[in-house]
Amino acid sequence: MKCNDDTFVRIDSILDQVKKVKSDKSVYVGSMNYYHRPLRSGKWAVTYEEWPEEAYPSYANGPGYVISSDITRYIVSEFDKHIVRLLKMEDVSMGMWEEKFNITHRPVEYRLDVRFYQAAGCFDGYIT
Repeated sequence: MKCNDDTFVRIDSILDQVKKVKSDKSVYVGSMNYYHRPLRSGKWAVTYEEWPEEAYPSYANGPGYVISSDITRYIVSEFDKHIVRLLKMEDVSMGMWEEKFNITHRPVEYRLDVRFYQAAGCFDGYIT
């Protein structure tokens, strides 16, 4: 799991979810963004040189997400070979890396889980 440094994580909820994942599956779980368009101006602006497409790959935004260990090993290996690139937004970068894994290795099961919640305070039933 990756989470922001200002995020409270309900470890019991994470462990319950992780136990449900079959070991032969590649998964990416979080508050997923689908077909999110890059901002071309402002603080989080991305130029066409940085990302020429009109939409990002699917990615989990917000306070955190969970990925399976096979995907983690792939990303580390690609990083060591200087193959992956990092945008200024780590969550979008993860989506790019996941998409490449999905195409070159095996299908990734994307799981939208709205319990990865970004708000002030702690709420029953939420993961973050």
